[in-house]
Amino acid sequence: MNYVGIDVHKQSFQAAVVDEAGGCLEEFKLRNNREGIEQLIERVGCYGSFQAVVESSANYWTKLFDVLEENGISVKLSNPHKTKAIAEAKVKTDKIDARTLAQLLRADLVAECYVPSKENREKRGLIREQASMTKIRTELRNKIHDLLAKYEYSHGFSDLFGKEGMTWLKTLRLSQYDQVILDANLRLLKSLDAEIEKLSVDIARLAMDHMDKNRQDQVKLLLRRPAAP
Repeated sequence: MNYVGIDVHKQSFQAAVVDEAGGCLEEFKLRNNREGIEQLIERVGCYGSFQAVVESSANYWTKLFDVLEENGISVKLSNPHKTKAIAEAKVKTDKIDARTLAQLLRADLVAECYVPSKENREKRGLIREQASMTKIRTELRNKIHDLLAKYEYSHGFSDLFGKEGMTWLKTLRLSQYDQVILDANLRLLKSLDAEIEKLSVDIARLAMDHMDKNRQDQVKLLLRRPAAP
């Protein structure tokens, strides 16, 4: 059995291959794309069977991890914050990190990250996108509140950004430049509201698709039931 440590970045990854005795067989750098990953598999495969460890770095590891798994290769995801041999190294280079990862894998000392299934990662990505849009919407609303404060406008709406509040906001007249800013933010807000609503519907639909029939019926019943007074 051979062991491959992989230090991955956005555009490329550095690999180090060590044998069971810890001797370094080869080191190389490849592009972090499908072609580069297939070259890795072919290049390391000539030494016989192997295991791999990939260092978690943003989302740059996902493609590499998935393709290795698809090819039946045992692969672990290393947590760089818990892998002290790397985190506390005084001299850090891609080559050193890849070698260290390979040696830790050989010794079965890799501090692993939990890796959700590919499908669950995609679900989380959908929810993160909704959260990101919601954050942007909050920032836009705060900008509008700041403009109202600048002109000492007050309102009695329980929801300034509800139907009536939005109608009122469109009647305001500010200075030439602030009016441009207000109008632009209102257009963006309308667009974001629509996209967030669509994402919410999509997320709910996907969640329903993965429920068993009994739970689906319970959710549908709750949705039909009128709210308590």
